[in-house]
Amino acid sequence: MANAHRKIRESIRAARLNKRLRPARSLTVAALFVLSTFSSVFAGAIDIDHPPQGRFNDDWAEIHLGGSKSGYAHSTMARQGDRIQTQMTMKLRVGRTGQFVELSVVQDTEETVRGEPLSFRTVMDMATAKMTTEGTIREGKVEVRTSQFGMEQKQTYDFPTGALMTWGMFRESVKRGFKPGTAYTLSTYAADLRLDGAITVKTVVGDWESFPHRGRTMRGQRVTATMEAPNGSIEMITWVDEDGEAVKAKVPIAGLADLEIITTDQATAVSDFVPPEIFMTTVIPVKRSLDREAVRRIRYRLTPKGEGESAKLELPTTGMQRTLRRDGHAIELEVTRQRHVAAPDAKGTNRNQPDLDEFLQPNLIINSADPKLMEIARDAAGSEKEPFALGDRLRRFVTDFVTGKNMNVGFATASEVARVKEGDCSEHAVLLAALGRINGLPSRVVVGLAYAPFFGGKDDIFGYHMWTQFFIAGEWYDFDAALRETEVSPARIVFATSSLKNAGLADLSFALLSSIGSLDLVILEAETGKNAASTPEK
Repeated sequence: MANAHRKIRESIRAARLNKRLRPARSLTVAALFVLSTFSSVFAGAIDIDHPPQGRFNDDWAEIHLGGSKSGYAHSTMARQGDRIQTQMTMKLRVGRTGQFVELSVVQDTEETVRGEPLSFRTVMDMATAKMTTEGTIREGKVEVRTSQFGMEQKQTYDFPTGALMTWGMFRESVKRGFKPGTAYTLSTYAADLRLDGAITVKTVVGDWESFPHRGRTMRGQRVTATMEAPNGSIEMITWVDEDGEAVKAKVPIAGLADLEIITTDQATAVSDFVPPEIFMTTVIPVKRSLDREAVRRIRYRLTPKGEGESAKLELPTTGMQRTLRRDGHAIELEVTRQRHVAAPDAKGTNRNQPDLDEFLQPNLIINSADPKLMEIARDAAGSEKEPFALGDRLRRFVTDFVTGKNMNVGFATASEVARVKEGDCSEHAVLLAALGRINGLPSRVVVGLAYAPFFGGKDDIFGYHMWTQFFIAGEWYDFDAALRETEVSPARIVFATSSLKNAGLADLSFALLSSIGSLDLVILEAETGKNAASTPEK
């Protein structure tokens, strides 16, 4: 009978965990890159020095994920006087373990006929409320305004020298031409990917070749564009016809559902959606069971399946995680549970350290200046001041506060979570980070892989996950509100960390995009201890 009850408890804990493991939203980043490049670089033959007044380009396309049609895109270009106005609209629906989430993005840019950036506006609806980002470029500066729930934030950055937007990118591609062997590198500014800097795009024009298209074989010229960001890269292959117009674009994502953009007419583009299931393509099976509460230290070996420099893993060192050795592209990694032992002189704020400023300041995703969040933060903290005890109290509060444990939310801000109390691991993570900052704990979020004993009919898998870190007594400590852990289990691997200062998807998604579906993961050693989890929750 005791064994039966134990198995029931384990099943309940596994079910809770499985609901909170999140599929990679990297595909959304890939879609944004493909669409912006697809619509701006290969829009067909246009006199770039004297484009006609009014709308001169109007294209529709289907978006496919893993062979299923999951959305559409619509892009336009128009001239009004001496200004070029572009707009790109994307609608996307993806399945997530029996549920689905709808994503919507509308991007507008305004540039001079010569391709000089002037302004932009992006409206992104990936959760329960829209986020609007607007910017004006003037005298080498870009003023960015972000708004949500009637609250607005303003930030000013140096505009990256030479960075282009949609029309400017198109002009440069026309000037370079489509001669096989042509290669060039451009710098593009896309606020939905990065606010404070440019993204590098390397383009290589290839030869004419055959490619599959709607059940038949076509001929087109292959053009490869690679977007590079600090944490990784995305490669897009586009086939263009004799007029330089894009027919089809594809982002190969090893182990995941390939993303394809196919030009078509409006009626075809907006019809017959079949949301693909993408979560199970992101999980990594391991041939070993783990007891999350009992394990104290784990040694892993990660081996990328690809070749070349892009297959090389670069994982961060954190308070829990360190790389032991490399063997070619394979790495051995050790992750050790951190003990939260309060030091007599432990400081919670660390406000005198300039390098921690961005981890205390509000931003669009972690808007710690939101009055609603400030009210919740006071209630959550109570009178607790000791940093470790405060972190534990905030973690427990967020675990219980988010009552709607589901995957229906795309990527909510902390302000949204405070109001709707709904989401999965990322919603828990950003809310906890916000409450920490308001109470003087520098915070950042972490993306990586976490272990689940059973999911989607599979035993012992690692899947995408997000959690929170607080800076306490000179070290970053992990707290996981979604998995109910204060001294978190080492049954996880960190791929990237971020303050979310830039409110850009690229910061966190790229690190996993190029590797999560193409990794072999082996548990070499798992060391347990009787008191490994000092604060377990059932």
